[in-house]
Amino acid sequence: MASMNITSGREVVVDASNQISIRPYSITPPGPGQVLIETTRTLISAGTELGTQEQERSEDFTPGYSNAGHIIAVGEGVMDYHLGDRVLSLTSHASHVTSSTRPHELQPIPDGISDEAATFGVLGSVAMHGVRKAKIEAGEHLLITGMGVVGQLVLRICRHLGTETTVAADLVNERLEIAASGGATQIVNPSETELAAIMGRVTNGRGVDVVVEASGYPDVLPPLFGICRIGGRIMLLGSIWHRKVEIDFMDLHEKELSLVGCHQPKCPIHATPAFPWTQQYNRAQILKMINDGRLDVSPLISHRLPYTEAQDAYRLLKEDLGKSLGVILEWT
Repeated sequence: MASMNITSGREVVVDASNQISIRPYSITPPGPGQVLIETTRTLISAGTELGTQEQERSEDFTPGYSNAGHIIAVGEGVMDYHLGDRVLSLTSHASHVTSSTRPHELQPIPDGISDEAATFGVLGSVAMHGVRKAKIEAGEHLLITGMGVVGQLVLRICRHLGTETTVAADLVNERLEIAASGGATQIVNPSETELAAIMGRVTNGRGVDVVVEASGYPDVLPPLFGICRIGGRIMLLGSIWHRKVEIDFMDLHEKELSLVGCHQPKCPIHATPAFPWTQQYNRAQILKMINDGRLDVSPLISHRLPYTEAQDAYRLLKEDLGKSLGVILEWT
């Protein structure tokens, strides 16, 4: 193992009463098959992290799973990673993190990508998994509901698939403007315009072929049943977090709709002939698309804040949706 002389770090902690603070912690050397990473940037996953904070807990926890940094110590038996390598890991908001080198937990960052852009690799793989599960085809009418970071990434991935129309819906006009610049053929604010009427015109009365629901709010589901065509598909990609809604399943039954959950951690880590798209493949594909310019994540960054202002970062995401989208915590 490479030597290390750093013994303490700082991390974001959410306590049982949902108060956010920065706390010191002891850094230990990486074990066999692990590396120690010095963090440079982390991306807050608003849906998951804010949703987790809404749940009742009795213990503190450290949020986050989109961490970019460079390796400063290598554990026994690690052959594929070396000191100084830049990596993306599914680890928390902390100045130093330990990660397994298993392919689905650690990803090399290509030379042409900044650490800031690389932090979108994890949420990008969430979006990619949703797109694959939706089986979107050329010529289809696509509706994406919820234009947070994941919805925006779905939109930007789908612009390369040849959909006939790609409609973005959200209650925040600022996010819709970003969606319009990212390739949406139509933007809709359902609080200002009747979504069903718009989709009827857009699809010439055919109905929507596929919906990717990325808001995480199940209240949107009953209206979606009405605007889908017979045999349409609805993918639940947003984090629902035990929210409830009353549904008349006859609406689903009579139109033979497919309602499918898309939970990225269930994406396989071992490829099979039936489903070769692993978590690590999707993540590598997102980084490749960022690197070659097919996926521009820079418009999705609304704030860059020092990690010491983590409390303000979460407040922005919770209280000021018009101004906040992708919030980066800076650790250097």
